[in-house]
Amino acid sequence: MARTIKTGSGVKSTVEDAPDERLSPGTENYLLCLYKLWEDSSSPTTTQLTDTLKQVPVAEGLGTSVPSVAGMVRRMQRQGLVDMGKDKRIRLTKLGIEGGADIARRHRLAEWLVVSLLGMDLYKAYVEAHRLEHGMSQEFQEKLMEKLGYPERSPFGRPIPGTGAPAILPGSLTLEDASANVAYVVDRVPEEDIMLLKFLADALILPGNEISVDEAVPYLGVIMVASGGNRVPIGYNVASQILVRPAGA
Repeated sequence: MARTIKTGSGVKSTVEDAPDERLSPGTENYLLCLYKLWEDSSSPTTTQLTDTLKQVPVAEGLGTSVPSVAGMVRRMQRQGLVDMGKDKRIRLTKLGIEGGADIARRHRLAEWLVVSLLGMDLYKAYVEAHRLEHGMSQEFQEKLMEKLGYPERSPFGRPIPGTGAPAILPGSLTLEDASANVAYVVDRVPEEDIMLLKFLADALILPGNEISVDEAVPYLGVIMVASGGNRVPIGYNVASQILVRPAGA
Protein backbone atom coordinates (compact mmCIF):
# COMPACT_ATOMS: atom_id res chain seq x y z
CA MET A 1 0.00 0.00 0.00
CA ALA A 2 1.27 3.47 -0.86
CA ARG A 3 1.65 6.21 1.75
CA THR A 4 2.38 9.91 1.55
CA ILE A 5 5.28 11.25 3.62
CA LYS A 6 6.73 14.71 4.17
CA THR A 7 10.29 15.53 3.12
CA GLY A 8 12.57 18.17 4.59
CA SER A 9 11.41 20.79 2.09
CA GLY A 10 7.81 20.16 3.06
CA VAL A 11 7.10 18.41 -0.24
CA LYS A 12 4.93 15.32 -0.01
CA SER A 13 6.20 12.15 -1.65
CA THR A 14 4.75 8.70 -2.15
CA VAL A 15 6.46 5.63 -0.73
CA GLU A 16 5.36 2.02 -0.90
CA ASP A 17 4.81 0.24 2.38
CA ALA A 18 6.76 -2.94 2.98
CA PRO A 19 4.91 -6.24 2.54
CA ASP A 20 2.61 -7.07 5.47
CA GLU A 21 4.93 -9.85 6.62
CA ARG A 22 8.53 -8.83 7.32
CA LEU A 23 10.98 -10.79 5.22
CA SER A 24 13.82 -12.74 6.81
CA PRO A 25 17.05 -10.82 7.52
CA GLY A 26 18.84 -12.91 4.91
CA THR A 27 16.28 -12.07 2.23
CA GLU A 28 16.44 -8.40 3.21
CA ASN A 29 20.22 -8.43 2.79
CA TYR A 30 19.82 -9.90 -0.70
CA LEU A 31 17.20 -7.26 -1.54
CA LEU A 32 19.45 -4.46 -0.28
CA CYS A 33 22.30 -5.61 -2.52
CA LEU A 34 20.01 -6.07 -5.51
CA TYR A 35 18.31 -2.72 -4.91
CA LYS A 36 21.67 -0.88 -4.89
CA LEU A 37 22.55 -2.60 -8.16
CA TRP A 38 19.11 -1.66 -9.53
CA GLU A 39 19.78 1.99 -8.59
CA ASP A 40 22.95 1.75 -10.69
CA SER A 41 21.00 0.17 -13.58
CA SER A 42 22.77 -3.14 -13.09
CA SER A 43 21.16 -6.60 -13.37
CA PRO A 44 23.71 -9.09 -12.02
CA THR A 45 24.34 -12.71 -12.83
CA THR A 46 24.43 -15.15 -9.90
CA THR A 47 28.23 -14.94 -9.86
CA GLN A 48 28.18 -11.13 -9.82
CA LEU A 49 25.59 -11.11 -7.03
CA THR A 50 27.78 -13.52 -5.09
CA ASP A 51 30.71 -11.10 -5.32
CA THR A 52 28.47 -8.23 -4.14
CA LEU A 53 27.14 -10.23 -1.19
CA LYS A 54 30.70 -10.83 0.02
CA GLN A 55 30.76 -7.12 0.94
CA VAL A 56 27.98 -7.67 3.51
CA PRO A 57 29.41 -7.93 7.08
CA VAL A 58 30.30 -11.49 8.07
CA ALA A 59 28.12 -11.14 11.18
CA GLU A 60 25.04 -11.20 8.94
CA GLY A 61 25.73 -14.90 8.36
CA LEU A 62 25.08 -15.01 4.63
CA GLY A 63 26.26 -17.96 2.59
CA THR A 64 28.39 -16.56 -0.22
CA SER A 65 29.15 -19.62 -2.33
CA VAL A 66 27.62 -19.61 -5.80
CA PRO A 67 25.39 -22.67 -5.03
CA SER A 68 23.99 -21.09 -1.83
CA VAL A 69 23.33 -17.79 -3.61
CA ALA A 70 21.63 -19.61 -6.49
CA GLY A 71 19.44 -21.43 -3.98
CA MET A 72 18.39 -18.19 -2.30
CA VAL A 73 17.63 -16.60 -5.68
CA ARG A 74 15.33 -19.54 -6.50
CA ARG A 75 13.52 -19.03 -3.19
CA MET A 76 13.15 -15.33 -3.93
CA GLN A 77 11.74 -16.22 -7.35
CA ARG A 78 9.08 -18.34 -5.64
CA GLN A 79 8.30 -15.36 -3.37
CA GLY A 80 7.82 -13.17 -6.43
CA LEU A 81 10.73 -10.87 -5.51
CA VAL A 82 13.02 -11.51 -8.49
CA ASP A 83 12.93 -12.82 -12.04
CA MET A 84 15.72 -14.70 -13.79
CA GLY A 85 15.83 -13.85 -17.48
CA LYS A 86 17.01 -16.02 -20.35
CA ASP A 87 20.23 -14.02 -20.18
CA LYS A 88 20.74 -15.46 -16.65
CA ARG A 89 20.54 -11.99 -15.10
CA ILE A 90 18.59 -11.34 -11.92
CA ARG A 91 16.01 -8.56 -11.98
CA LEU A 92 13.82 -7.27 -9.19
CA THR A 93 10.08 -7.52 -9.71
CA LYS A 94 7.75 -4.71 -8.64
CA LEU A 95 7.35 -6.47 -5.28
CA GLY A 96 11.13 -6.87 -5.06
CA ILE A 97 11.72 -3.17 -5.76
CA GLU A 98 9.22 -2.25 -3.03
CA GLY A 99 10.94 -4.61 -0.56
CA GLY A 100 14.37 -3.35 -1.62
CA ALA A 101 13.29 0.27 -1.15
CA ASP A 102 11.99 -0.58 2.33
CA ILE A 103 15.23 -2.17 3.55
CA ALA A 104 17.36 0.49 1.82
CA ARG A 105 15.38 3.20 3.60
CA ARG A 106 15.87 1.50 6.97
CA HIS A 107 19.57 0.90 6.31
CA ARG A 108 20.28 4.48 5.25
CA LEU A 109 18.34 5.95 8.16
CA ALA A 110 20.31 3.64 10.48
CA GLU A 111 23.53 5.02 9.01
CA TRP A 112 22.40 8.54 9.93
CA LEU A 113 21.38 7.35 13.39
CA VAL A 114 24.87 5.98 13.96
CA VAL A 115 26.71 9.04 12.63
CA SER A 116 24.49 12.00 13.46
CA LEU A 117 22.73 11.03 16.69
CA LEU A 118 25.27 8.65 18.25
CA GLY A 119 28.41 10.41 17.00
CA MET A 120 30.21 7.30 15.77
CA ASP A 121 32.83 7.50 13.04
CA LEU A 122 31.45 7.42 9.51
CA TYR A 123 33.52 4.41 8.49
CA LYS A 124 31.71 2.32 11.13
CA ALA A 125 28.23 3.28 9.96
CA TYR A 126 27.77 0.62 7.27
CA VAL A 127 28.44 -2.30 9.62
CA GLU A 128 26.42 -0.84 12.50
CA ALA A 129 23.50 -0.07 10.18
CA HIS A 130 23.33 -3.74 9.20
CA ARG A 131 22.87 -4.59 12.88
CA LEU A 132 20.06 -2.05 13.31
CA GLU A 133 18.13 -2.11 10.05
CA HIS A 134 16.13 -5.32 10.45
CA GLY A 135 14.27 -4.28 13.61
CA MET A 136 12.98 -0.83 12.63
CA SER A 137 9.21 -0.37 12.71
CA GLN A 138 7.47 2.09 10.41
CA GLU A 139 6.72 4.40 13.36
CA PHE A 140 10.38 4.29 14.42
CA GLN A 141 11.48 5.23 10.89
CA GLU A 142 9.12 8.19 10.77
CA LYS A 143 10.23 9.47 14.18
CA LEU A 144 13.88 9.00 13.25
CA MET A 145 13.37 10.81 9.95
CA GLU A 146 11.84 13.74 11.83
CA LYS A 147 14.66 13.77 14.41
CA LEU A 148 17.28 13.78 11.66
CA GLY A 149 15.66 16.72 9.87
CA TYR A 150 14.36 14.75 6.87
CA PRO A 151 17.63 13.88 5.07
CA GLU A 152 17.22 12.95 1.41
CA ARG A 153 20.47 11.02 1.08
CA SER A 154 22.52 8.70 3.27
CA PRO A 155 25.83 9.87 4.80
CA PHE A 156 27.50 8.13 1.85
CA GLY A 157 25.34 9.88 -0.77
CA ARG A 158 22.80 7.21 -1.69
CA PRO A 159 19.16 8.43 -1.91
CA ILE A 160 16.76 7.57 0.91
CA PRO A 161 13.73 5.91 -0.73
CA GLY A 162 10.51 7.82 -0.29
CA THR A 163 12.08 11.29 -0.32
CA GLY A 164 11.99 11.70 -4.09
CA ALA A 165 15.77 12.12 -4.28
CA PRO A 166 17.23 10.81 -7.58
CA ALA A 167 19.67 7.90 -7.56
CA ILE A 168 22.27 10.14 -9.20
CA LEU A 169 22.23 13.93 -9.01
CA PRO A 170 22.18 15.84 -12.33
CA GLY A 171 25.66 16.61 -13.58
CA SER A 172 27.33 13.84 -11.57
CA LEU A 173 30.21 11.85 -13.04
CA THR A 174 32.71 9.39 -11.67
CA LEU A 175 35.98 10.69 -10.28
CA GLU A 176 37.89 8.74 -12.92
CA ASP A 177 36.19 10.91 -15.58
CA ALA A 178 36.81 14.21 -13.77
CA SER A 179 38.94 16.88 -15.46
CA ALA A 180 42.16 18.13 -13.91
CA ASN A 181 42.28 21.45 -12.04
CA VAL A 182 38.48 21.73 -11.77
CA ALA A 183 36.75 22.05 -8.40
CA TYR A 184 34.23 19.27 -7.71
CA VAL A 185 31.89 18.44 -4.85
CA VAL A 186 31.78 14.79 -3.77
CA ASP A 187 28.28 13.31 -4.18
CA ARG A 188 28.78 9.65 -3.27
CA VAL A 189 31.45 7.29 -1.95
CA PRO A 190 31.46 3.48 -1.64
CA GLU A 191 30.39 2.38 1.84
CA GLU A 192 31.13 -1.34 2.11
CA ASP A 193 34.92 -1.43 2.68
CA ILE A 194 35.73 -0.19 6.19
CA MET A 195 39.45 0.35 5.54
CA LEU A 196 38.75 2.22 2.32
CA LEU A 197 36.15 4.36 4.08
CA LYS A 198 38.60 5.22 6.85
CA PHE A 199 41.14 6.24 4.21
CA LEU A 200 38.60 8.41 2.39
CA ALA A 201 37.41 9.95 5.67
CA ASP A 202 40.98 10.75 6.73
CA ALA A 203 41.58 12.30 3.29
CA LEU A 204 38.30 14.31 3.58
CA ILE A 205 36.98 12.73 0.38
CA LEU A 206 33.38 12.59 1.60
CA PRO A 207 29.97 13.74 0.35
CA GLY A 208 29.67 17.51 0.45
CA ASN A 209 33.42 18.16 0.51
CA GLU A 210 35.23 19.93 -2.32
CA ILE A 211 38.09 18.22 -4.12
CA SER A 212 40.02 18.55 -7.36
CA VAL A 213 42.12 16.29 -9.57
CA ASP A 214 45.73 17.44 -9.57
CA GLU A 215 47.06 14.80 -11.90
CA ALA A 216 45.98 11.56 -13.56
CA VAL A 217 48.69 8.92 -13.90
CA PRO A 218 47.15 6.07 -15.92
CA TYR A 219 50.35 4.05 -16.22
CA LEU A 220 50.53 3.91 -12.40
CA GLY A 221 46.79 3.33 -12.11
CA VAL A 222 46.22 6.31 -9.81
CA ILE A 223 44.68 9.75 -9.76
CA MET A 224 46.21 12.41 -7.50
CA VAL A 225 43.41 14.18 -5.67
CA ALA A 226 43.67 17.45 -3.73
CA SER A 227 41.38 17.60 -0.70
CA GLY A 228 41.53 19.75 2.42
CA GLY A 229 45.09 20.82 1.72
CA ASN A 230 46.23 17.24 1.21
CA ARG A 231 47.27 15.44 -1.95
CA VAL A 232 46.33 11.77 -1.97
CA PRO A 233 46.50 8.96 -4.55
CA ILE A 234 43.24 7.25 -5.50
CA GLY A 235 43.22 4.06 -7.58
CA TYR A 236 41.11 4.04 -10.73
CA ASN A 237 39.04 1.13 -9.39
CA VAL A 238 38.07 3.28 -6.38
CA ALA A 239 37.70 6.46 -8.45
CA SER A 240 35.10 4.67 -10.60
CA GLN A 241 32.92 4.28 -7.47
CA ILE A 242 33.12 7.92 -6.33
CA LEU A 243 30.59 10.33 -7.80
CA VAL A 244 31.36 14.05 -8.05
CA ARG A 245 29.88 17.08 -9.79
CA PRO A 246 31.32 20.49 -10.64
CA ALA A 247 31.32 22.85 -7.66
CA GLY A 248 28.59 25.46 -7.96
CA ALA A 249 26.57 23.38 -10.41
